[in-house]
Amino acid sequence: MIKMCAWCDSDLETVFAEDHPEDIITHGICVPCQEKILGPNKVEWLEFLDRLSVPVVVIDAAGMVETANIGARKILQKELPSIVGLEGGVVFDCIYSALPEGCGKTIHCSGCTIRNTVMDTFQSGKSHVAVEAPLVSGTPGNEREVSFLISTEKVKGVVLLRIGTVGAV
Repeated sequence: MIKMCAWCDSDLETVFAEDHPEDIITHGICVPCQEKILGPNKVEWLEFLDRLSVPVVVIDAAGMVETANIGARKILQKELPSIVGLEGGVVFDCIYSALPEGCGKTIHCSGCTIRNTVMDTFQSGKSHVAVEAPLVSGTPGNEREVSFLISTEKVKGVVLLRIGTVGAV
């Protein structure tokens, strides 16, 4: 797998592993670009994220959405004001987030791949690449299972969640 900076296209690393073929290219962010974007003269997050060709959601340590770029909003079929400050499960329309306990607090949440992957990245700093993440979406009686292919990267106290292939299971 080849990892490149999504901002300047510099080579970050090449990882050889069975579960990450060499022909897969994933993106992260190099230190100089982090400083340019998040440093003292930081570029507005959304302006920067909207330049990316991949859908990205920015999530804080509490699992709340800080922002999402155009690509992510298109996949999620939501406008920015309706998702900022909400739990990830609410934004992704997880059926269990509508239960009285709320997102992250039901028995179902312990097995949520999206939540577990994001929280692992926060705690360990480890990035995850192309993780299959099924999710039950919709409303009771009208539920459907969808599957996302997600990647995560921790940058300056937030996790960038890249949304890959989306499909019905």
